[in-house]
Amino acid sequence: MSLIFLYTLSFQEKPEPGIPKFLGIILTIGIVSICVYYVSRYLETVYARIYKKPFFVHFYPMPKKLPTALLSILQANTFYKQLDKQKKRYFEHRVVKFLETIKFVGREGLEVDNDKRMQVTMMVIQLTFGMRNYLLEYVDTIILYPSSYYSILNKTENNGEFNPRSKALVLSWEHFNIGNLHQEDGINLGIHEITHAIHYCSLKSNNISSEIFHDTFLELEKHLSSVELRNKIIETNILREYAFTDKFEFIAVLVEVFMESPEKLNKHFPDIYTYVSRMLNFRYFKV
Repeated sequence: MSLIFLYTLSFQEKPEPGIPKFLGIILTIGIVSICVYYVSRYLETVYARIYKKPFFVHFYPMPKKLPTALLSILQANTFYKQLDKQKKRYFEHRVVKFLETIKFVGREGLEVDNDKRMQVTMMVIQLTFGMRNYLLEYVDTIILYPSSYYSILNKTENNGEFNPRSKALVLSWEHFNIGNLHQEDGINLGIHEITHAIHYCSLKSNNISSEIFHDTFLELEKHLSSVELRNKIIETNILREYAFTDKFEFIAVLVEVFMESPEKLNKHFPDIYTYVSRMLNFRYFKV
């Protein structure tokens, strides 16, 4: 009798074939999540092609705040001061995230203090403030030299460079400051090199901000194919000669002018101004 009972019990406890219920639920949730992601990504791409902007730019459930010592530096920033209260919180959050992500290194005895870190960070955040993906994917380190330095990469004396292989942005602090002091001459080292990093990210990354930057840049290239327009750009002297080195230098110099003299660029070349504002999704100037 006992043998029959044990046999019956073991038969009843035998697990059913197939995937356990809880694993099935997890698998289903995973598949649905992936489908939702790719569908929403596709829809946003379509939306961006029509409206030239992402579904949204800012979403931070728990915005981060700067320590008081750093906040005082931020509050002196010209661009930050013109933002409304909500956008100031967004800007501050992005500054904190960037400082947490990027390593700053001083060379040739240069001490990288809070002011230097903040000045470079605020410039990056301003340039990418209209982009949802604002952390530069191909920049892990920012290296500051006191002045011009010899570049091992280019074998030349440089004021700044972007090195994608090392994921490094290199700047001469002297020339970075000169660019900030003369804000209407269309020459700004920080803006120039950061734009190179943004441009590179647009070629290598597949996020919506990079996609918009890249697609709009291609549209701008077609627009600039007109010989008459190119001659007009040269005649107005709105871009310095270095802009015509290649397409990468052209867009870097163009963004310098866009950020420093938006009214001037919009007055002479409103179509080009519009293309740049779309590339960066930067719609904060009143021109």
